[in-house]
Amino acid sequence: MKGTVRKEGSTWSYFVYVGIDENNKKKYKRKRGFKTKKECEAALAETITQIEKGTILANDKMTTKEYMQYWMETYPKNNCSPSTYKRYEFFIRDITKYIGKYKLSKLNPMIIQKFYEKLISDRKISNNTVIKTHRMLHLSLKHAQQWQLIHTNPCDLVTPPKSTKKEMKYWQPDEINFYLETIDKTEFLYAPILLAIHTGLRVGELCALKWEDIDFINGTMRVNKTLQRINGKLSLKEPKTKNSSRIVTLLNTTITFLNGLKKEALQRKLKYGINLDYVLCWADGRPIDPHYISQHFPKLLEKYNLPKIRFHDLRHTHATLLLKLGTNPKVISERLGHSTVSFTLDTYSHVNTDMQRNEVSKAENFL
Repeated sequence: MKGTVRKEGSTWSYFVYVGIDENNKKKYKRKRGFKTKKECEAALAETITQIEKGTILANDKMTTKEYMQYWMETYPKNNCSPSTYKRYEFFIRDITKYIGKYKLSKLNPMIIQKFYEKLISDRKISNNTVIKTHRMLHLSLKHAQQWQLIHTNPCDLVTPPKSTKKEMKYWQPDEINFYLETIDKTEFLYAPILLAIHTGLRVGELCALKWEDIDFINGTMRVNKTLQRINGKLSLKEPKTKNSSRIVTLLNTTITFLNGLKKEALQRKLKYGINLDYVLCWADGRPIDPHYISQHFPKLLEKYNLPKIRFHDLRHTHATLLLKLGTNPKVISERLGHSTVSFTLDTYSHVNTDMQRNEVSKAENFL
């Protein structure tokens, strides 16, 4: 298969036969705007390779809906975690509903801007969710641009809404012990609650913990995996970022508590002859589904008439406690597995205000 390249003014373009359409008519692909002949020839060679492999996509009649379906099976399915893929499916339902009918090649900033406005006004979707939708759409259209389906990415010229910061909920540090004492220690969720408060781990990280990850001699915990439900089955996955893999130093009270859990696990293992590898598990050794903990935690709080927060907010409770005790933010950032210290400080700005007020008050005597 051959194509042709030619100079048009100060730029180069190529022209190549693509195949036969559904009406038995010949189809061609033309691409303009290359600065050099060499660049144009390289792009033509890549297009011919795609045609011969059967992966070339014609964008003249392709709708945004068709492209998004193709993109989901091409990129996210092979490069994203199951949870991210599921989140993208949610975003694409709105994209398909509002702008799916438009031809991919005709998609422009005005159409996308109007789409975001409708999400907020008609669907009452939060600004933060619209921002996430924008990021996913921008990524998908960036790939469309790389695959030479569109010349420019219209999302580059769209202004997403400003993010709105949610009020963070957490248990006050001086109330933590009272709440833990209120909950019956025989409650199934007592162990994950205490460990979340003591370590700041995410629920998926807690459920993935195995006894081999606990170093009782050095008093540390290795966090290098997370438990997720994938296609109806619980599976261990590597953390999303390198910062999520970390060593967490344990409090003496945490080590004592874990020793008690380990003793119970060994007794059950000897009695029933089952492997109990997971720190948090059912009586038969099966790991606990993170969703089970998140869904049943509010019910437990209601049972004991405790302040309503999410299970994930216990992680915020842990960070707030350390910050109010004056722990170095870098240590807290590494402990939580955050990407940067600035992200930690920004996330817990409510604590920073209190700390700043206390520090500045020290200048009162001098002024």
